Amino acid sequence: MFASSKKTVKDPKYLLNEGPTVIGMMSVVIDSGGSLDTAVRNVSRDGPRGARPLFKSVVYDADTRQIPDIKAGLTSAISSLPESLSAFRRSLHMVIAASESNDANERARMLKDASDISIAGLKETGETYSSSLNTPCMVVFALGIMVPMVLMSILPMLNIGGMFGGTPIDSNLVSILTLAGIPAVIVTTILGVKEKNPFMLPVSGSFDIKYIIPFVIAIPAAFAIYSYTGKVDTAVIISTSVSGLLVFASMYPEVRKEKLRAKQERYLKDSVFELGNRLISGENFETALVSAIAVRSECASLAESMKRELMMSRGDNCAAIRTAIGNISPFVADLLCDICRCSVKDIRDAGRLAISVGRQLQDQETVRKSIGNKLKSMVDMMTGTAMVFAPLVLGMSVSMLGPLTEIMDGADMSGTSITLSVYLAELCILISFLTAYLNGKPEPKEIVYRIGMMLPVAMMVFLVCTRISF
Repeated sequence: MFASSKKTVKDPKYLLNEGPTVIGMMSVVIDSGGSLDTAVRNVSRDGPRGARPLFKSVVYDADTRQIPDIKAGLTSAISSLPESLSAFRRSLHMVIAASESNDANERARMLKDASDISIAGLKETGETYSSSLNTPCMVVFALGIMVPMVLMSILPMLNIGGMFGGTPIDSNLVSILTLAGIPAVIVTTILGVKEKNPFMLPVSGSFDIKYIIPFVIAIPAAFAIYSYTGKVDTAVIISTSVSGLLVFASMYPEVRKEKLRAKQERYLKDSVFELGNRLISGENFETALVSAIAVRSECASLAESMKRELMMSRGDNCAAIRTAIGNISPFVADLLCDICRCSVKDIRDAGRLAISVGRQLQDQETVRKSIGNKLKSMVDMMTGTAMVFAPLVLGMSVSMLGPLTEIMDGADMSGTSITLSVYLAELCILISFLTAYLNGKPEPKEIVYRIGMMLPVAMMVFLVCTRISF
């Protein structure tokens, strides 16, 4: 064995999610007549972020002559993959076998089997993960609503009624448990969810610090509002609500732009199959590509850009493709470049390659959408808990405590509203992290955007409920 190439994957969950993409990239190269060496180098250079280091290590060892060749290094590397990556390992073995086949039909069949194995592994992993979320999500739900209600509402009632005799429970201790103890347990649960998520993507890009400026300004704003109103809870609610609205408004255009890009990327993947049909029917590559992209009205601007770039590229179609759609989906741009190079040799072979790749992309999208739909119910439940249900229940609890201050002399409930308003801000922050982790998108901008969306709604619901008189 070759010790340098036999590396242990530090975080296998990235490869679980990226396996179908890696197999798809390698299949395109091999199905179009390329070698295993080219396929591995392609993944090491342009592959998904989680899989790239594994393939880079194989390429490095081959280039420095620590291993005889790419095949030996890849075989050694995948043999060290953990049991949880068995589907990915089997798929790579099928790709290696396909690269050594001289029969085009047999090679295509092996590559299809490799794709099917990786997709089946992804589907099984997704079903296992989604079914394991019930317990942690219910723990967060119970801790986030029921325990604070008991601590901040029921215990004060029992204290007033003399349930605990001459040694009533200290209100400061209750506040500490609410603001520190409960969030600490929720944080532990959230980290467990993050660690088990096989679809967690690596954090990429940078975050613009300007988006959190409203949260920083909220602190002096709260003091200013308090000096004017004399109510701490009102100051906390108004300052956090306004800061959340400002964050939401400032980030919404960027989020909307990203959603449009993701939608266009999905349509571009669909256009690969349409491109294959047009190439098989005899259309030239340039006309077929523009027509396939223009099928969707959302991609009309991309089709016009592609047409313009192809006219100006002077025969360098790959450069035109990357210029026109590289900023939308570098992955699809690379696929189209591979199909373009194949079309130079045989237009109908390129069409069959495009249909094969398009079918793989559609299968992957179907599985990922199915997994996403199963996770969506959990995400919606957690979001609704932080935005509506928790502030509704806790706000009504504060309102019901109001009459006690009139009935029982000396009963002071003023700190309850203050503590719960701060706690709800903490809960919105924690649930924003949880929902981002459930979706497998731990990007800072994704988390901050969710905080900005949840905070104003939660605080307004809480404010309205606390003003209800009984």
